[in-house]
Amino acid sequence: MTDPEPGRRRITVLVALALFSAGMWAAWLGWDTEYYYVDDVAQGPYRPVQVIGCGAGIVLASVAAFLYLRRPTTIPAVAAAAVLGFAVPWATQASADSTGLWAVGLLFLLIGGGTGLVAVLAVVHLLRTLLLAARTRR
Repeated sequence: MTDPEPGRRRITVLVALALFSAGMWAAWLGWDTEYYYVDDVAQGPYRPVQVIGCGAGIVLASVAAFLYLRRPTTIPAVAAAAVLGFAVPWATQASADSTGLWAVGLLFLLIGGGTGLVAVLAVVHLLRTLLLAARTRR
């Protein structure tokens, strides 16, 4: 059965992913603004477990969204939705930085996060294609 409105379904999934990514930022990172010290060196404000948890949640949600949409042409859109959903609230909070370095961080976040997610989704697509091909050969 074909989907009568694939465009609407795709947009709904991408918006949901962007909102989920924004929620992950809020849940894991948005509340933490305090720096901490390790051997008299300022660290943070985020602890490694916060960043790993947030990133893992966004990657897993992106993979789920891609597998639901099932088209390799959606890889850039899925990556963009996840990264922008995270970047908007991050940039809103980070823009209070008086040095202006938050803009560089945003650029790194957009390029690095987008590239990383595209790579992960491309590998997922490759693995899915190989699994489907192996099933068909049986």
